[in-house]
Amino acid sequence: MTFDPARTAPAASQAPFTGDSRSPETTGITVPSFGWTGVAIALHRLQQQPTSSIVVVRQADHLPLVIDLETNAYWWDTPLTAFPSEPVDIDVVVEPKDPAVEASRAPGTDLDALVWLIGNHSFLGELAWWLQRDDRYKLVRWPNFTMLAHTPEQMRMTAMLGYTFLPVGELANASESDPAEARRLINAFSLMRLLRAESPEPSEVAVSADPVYVPPAPQQRRGGLFSRLRDRLGL
Repeated sequence: MTFDPARTAPAASQAPFTGDSRSPETTGITVPSFGWTGVAIALHRLQQQPTSSIVVVRQADHLPLVIDLETNAYWWDTPLTAFPSEPVDIDVVVEPKDPAVEASRAPGTDLDALVWLIGNHSFLGELAWWLQRDDRYKLVRWPNFTMLAHTPEQMRMTAMLGYTFLPVGELANASESDPAEARRLINAFSLMRLLRAESPEPSEVAVSADPVYVPPAPQQRRGGLFSRLRDRLGL
């Protein structure tokens, strides 16, 4: 299955299902259902055009998830340890904030850990549609990994992104990682607003796609740039 960016255009406006005919109208932004990809698209759009709105995610067998970028908080009865990696019957709607509801709402949970999971489980392992394969990426600040479920592979790639600008393909090669995992990491950090991007000069843009990942055979390290980078980072 391949994600088609052309299908991310806003659909016709529709009122969110709440079981109450008096519910307020939406802001006009509705998102096609591609699992967590639809949620990632909604969050990115609000990041680019901030409004006094919330993202409401409804899915089968779960109470609604409410996300408020303005306060960097979310409300959900489902613990992140039970995060559904492949949600069923998901519906994503952007709604205007209701002052009365906001005033009565209990304090939310910090959003970073949830956005990390959404970013890692969206776009089917492809690069998010707002990112460019040939751009170089670098961390603007270190993520709080004490709050994020992560792998040693993600730690290696994060260390490199904290040290220098890297395109996604080079990040995967330098860290000896699967390119799909590098794309997932970049998607998550982008959605968490932890990345800075640099576009290459036209003459530097590669015409070929990302290379197919082949686990490298054990070999003696040479004194190249990325070998020295790994040694410096203790990887």
